[in-house]
Amino acid sequence: MDMVRTGKISTINYAEGTASVTYTDRNNEVSPLLPFFSICYEMPKVDELAVVIMLSNSMTKGFIIGIPYSAKKMPAQNGKGIFYKEFSDGTSILYNPETKTLSANAEKITLQSVTADSVTINGTLKAKRIEAERAEIGELIVDTIKTKNS
Repeated sequence: MDMVRTGKISTINYAEGTASVTYTDRNNEVSPLLPFFSICYEMPKVDELAVVIMLSNSMTKGFIIGIPYSAKKMPAQNGKGIFYKEFSDGTSILYNPETKTLSANAEKITLQSVTADSVTINGTLKAKRIEAERAEIGELIVDTIKTKNS
């Protein structure tokens, strides 16, 4: 019995976090829905290659342990200690422990609360309230001024 198998994701149950896998090396045999062995929710695409680990006492029970890197799918960032996560739409998160820098690349980032020694924003900052002891502003454009009395 093969405890480690590879195949292609064939169906996905998004609500339950499970998928079935077609084993191309086994006459396209399709597994039952299997849970992902994961600490985060990110469902793969249909037809992506997956690695499955089967329980030693079952031919039908196991876990999908992930989507492996391949020549078609390599990480855009890598290195010792690096945490990098790229989503299917190109959004990414990168943490570099050497510089203690967390970078997020997305069209829109929403933060509930930020406390930091330094924040750099390339683009537009929209905030209901900003508190600062000191601010360096290269150009300040004010469209509307509201006072407490208006």
